[in-house]
Amino acid sequence: MHNIVTEDEDKKEEEERIRRALANCGYPKWTIEKVKQQMQNKPKKDTKTKKSDNDPSKGMVVIPYIEGLSEKLQRIFWKHRIATAMKPHNTLKSLLVHPKDRRDPNETCEVVYRVDCKGCDKMYVGETGRAFATRLKEHQKDAEKITGNRNFTRAKRKESLTEQNKSAITDHISQENHVINWEGAKIIDKDSNQYTRKIREAIWIRRGGDKTMNRDIGMYSLDHVYDSLIKHTSHRRNKTTSSRGRCSEPGKHL
Repeated sequence: MHNIVTEDEDKKEEEERIRRALANCGYPKWTIEKVKQQMQNKPKKDTKTKKSDNDPSKGMVVIPYIEGLSEKLQRIFWKHRIATAMKPHNTLKSLLVHPKDRRDPNETCEVVYRVDCKGCDKMYVGETGRAFATRLKEHQKDAEKITGNRNFTRAKRKESLTEQNKSAITDHISQENHVINWEGAKIIDKDSNQYTRKIREAIWIRRGGDKTMNRDIGMYSLDHVYDSLIKHTSHRRNKTTSSRGRCSEPGKHL
């Protein structure tokens, strides 16, 4: 049941409560006074007659309140006999509620990735259906077996050429005594389908050519009939990247 305020003292108390509530929501004082004035000057409705076609108001629009801008919009709307109501730009809900936290890109699954060498222009291309960070840690753990012993001699290098480690990255470290740019490792493509993701990996390996440290052509045996197409798209991509001064986004090219 709703109570209707009729006493003057109660009206003043209720008006003050409304003023405080609107002020807390970001409404300026002048808008409250203006609405009050409009309410006082508003003629009483005649329930027996229909609304006249000469009604000065053509409707109402609700706009967010932005200091300095909303006032100008209000004046423009009023020139066309359109009333305006303002609402706070920032609400308590928008300030406090965040449905989803931003996800770490390294936790992305089902990707094709690239790991560069700091000592040369070689790179490793791989794919995984698990989180990128998980696969990268596996590479790092395997490489620690070599990096733990930095006594690099001709004899050890010769010996390393006949050995094969779990990862081609570890082979490169063992044979060249280079440092891997783990911090710069990045995702270069995405695909939720395992079969087509392996095709993408093979394309990136083929595109890298002699600059890849991969031991093989990838899990998918890509026919060499596609070499000219891959070379053409790679050249076009490099040209576009150079003209824009930035790298293309992952997953945009095959």
